[in-house]
Amino acid sequence: MSSPKKERIYPIKIPTPFAVGPVYCYLIKDDKNVLVDCGQFEEQAHNVIEEELNKHGLQLQNIDEIWLTHGHPDHFGQAARLAELSGATVYGHRKEEANFACNSDRELFAIFFDNHGIPGHSIQQMVEQLDWLQQFQRPIEPKWIQEGDTLNSGTLQFEVLHMPGHSAGHLIFVEQDEIIFGGDLLLDHITTNALINFDPDTDARNKSLLQYRNSLEKLRGHTGILLPGHGETILDIPATVEHHLSEHEVRYADVLKALKAEPRSLLEVSLQLFPEPMRKGDLFLVFSEVMGYLDWGVKENKVHEIMDEDQVRYQTK
Repeated sequence: MSSPKKERIYPIKIPTPFAVGPVYCYLIKDDKNVLVDCGQFEEQAHNVIEEELNKHGLQLQNIDEIWLTHGHPDHFGQAARLAELSGATVYGHRKEEANFACNSDRELFAIFFDNHGIPGHSIQQMVEQLDWLQQFQRPIEPKWIQEGDTLNSGTLQFEVLHMPGHSAGHLIFVEQDEIIFGGDLLLDHITTNALINFDPDTDARNKSLLQYRNSLEKLRGHTGILLPGHGETILDIPATVEHHLSEHEVRYADVLKALKAEPRSLLEVSLQLFPEPMRKGDLFLVFSEVMGYLDWGVKENKVHEIMDEDQVRYQTK
């Protein structure tokens, strides 16, 4: 980071207990002191924030604002604690309301998975994983912001863009296409999961992968650098977007191929394409991945849903 604008921004690397590894939040030291995301609710994460602030001559009470990209614990989990200690104003998108409230929509998930023939013990395993996550987050109701709003740190002004897919209310913050705080929208080293989630206004399941691909298409036209929630800074946004969109195409073809022989359930396709992650217990991530491609096939009229033995199955046309 060499420009005067970028020199106001300091990455903060926070270890996490999650498979994704460390999370990055960012300090903007300007007329206002802003944190973009803030790590999970955990003493180690709290200490890292405090130590990094001290390196820059700041204390917790000097935080003026916290901008949240989305409501997953590694990004927002300790926002309530930091806001209480500092008096900072916290901003986020209302479609993350259930996440920020630490409400997992477990009834909606249970109905969805039951309709798709997922065994009860597997549903229980996913519920237990959700319960385990609760220790890393505390509920908060941010000040709601939406697409087209602006936030500023003083000399730097950022446009708020709604980029759903990874979560229903995922935001990015764009400073004249020179600096983008990207959250989990675009990562250099891994493909972001478009997770199963539900619209808070209708309780309908979002078509997460379709939303995510649309968000990537919107991002493709942006230049500058993207500061992500995980991994290295992204210097070539269009090329990285293209790489991930191409990866989607490969996976999509695999899912269509898996449906050619006979109708298959979400569980059967998941076990065929991702046996090792399923064996390790990454059920929710795998089901989210496969469901996204099934949604894609239905949208393109290449796949259709059928009710078979009281559960949803899919077959190619």
